[in-house]
Amino acid sequence: MHQLLIGKREIMFYKVCRFVSLLILSVLVLTACSSTSKSNKNDDVQGVYTGKELAEYYMYINFSNNLKGEFLKTKESYFANYSDADLNYVTPDTAKEIFIPNVDQTHQSINDLKEMLQKKVTLPLKKTAQSLIPEVKGEIEILEEMADYYETKEYTKDDFRKAKKLHDSLLKTTKKTNSDIASFNKEVDKLMEEQHLAKMEELKNNGDTVTYSLIQFIKDAEAVNVELQNQHMQAVNILKLDTCAYSLKYDKLVNTYIELETATKDKGKVAKSGFSEADIRTLKAKANQVKIDGKSIIERVESKEAITDDVLDNNTVLEKTTGTPEKLLHSYKNLVSEYADFPALN
Repeated sequence: MHQLLIGKREIMFYKVCRFVSLLILSVLVLTACSSTSKSNKNDDVQGVYTGKELAEYYMYINFSNNLKGEFLKTKESYFANYSDADLNYVTPDTAKEIFIPNVDQTHQSINDLKEMLQKKVTLPLKKTAQSLIPEVKGEIEILEEMADYYETKEYTKDDFRKAKKLHDSLLKTTKKTNSDIASFNKEVDKLMEEQHLAKMEELKNNGDTVTYSLIQFIKDAEAVNVELQNQHMQAVNILKLDTCAYSLKYDKLVNTYIELETATKDKGKVAKSGFSEADIRTLKAKANQVKIDGKSIIERVESKEAITDDVLDNNTVLEKTTGTPEKLLHSYKNLVSEYADFPALN
């Protein structure tokens, strides 16, 4: 039973972890500069890209995020529901709703990107994007045709022949498209990392140690979640955790939290960051919860306390269960969301 649970749940858990992991860089590079604008003391924090290059940079990020958060998710959902283990078409149960989600955000980001690429662009992603757009657009057209086919119940007229044809068309291209998307996203991740590191260095040079240590804590929390992901850890198999590898990442997180504590004790540094003291208290509470949940995983492994089957069957309960990767990831997402939502960042 446990093995089956791993197979079914790991897809969703890793998808969420990967999505947050990729989202975090875009959140940080978008807000690291604006978080200090309230004080008007660090307005020169720019990073690698500025002006038209920055607009181009954000356009690529938007396309990448839509591919990861909408397009690939839709395809995964489709193949999970309408194919067998070998991805061969399976006739759906017509007694239930047959639904293919739309990918409007991805479609819009393609239109925006195509318009931008007609102008003079300078970033090295242009060639990759130009090659990828027709591949994605072609598959979107198949998905849209599928959605229309099932919505109008055209299958009652042709006994699902068109559905199978569309399925085979999508299956034929999806492996290459997914591979090309992965390559594109890798290039985007590299640009995001460069931008993030440049902004962090400028924050450090400008003396904004509060924002610097807060962002670094979020990054270290990401690394802890990624370590769990790399070890394929979930509540169902958490007792198999390699605690030595995990602790290396977790100890770094603890040290960064101490740095955050030190920085936020200085009211002058807090004022320089653009956050109010109330803001900092809220953010530190979220950060502390991440730290606590990270430690609880080690404590569960050391005590050899497995998660019961009734808890494993309910993801909502898992996110509230002490000592689980699901709870740690939930707390981490709360911290990222809290950081991004503060008025000082807008």
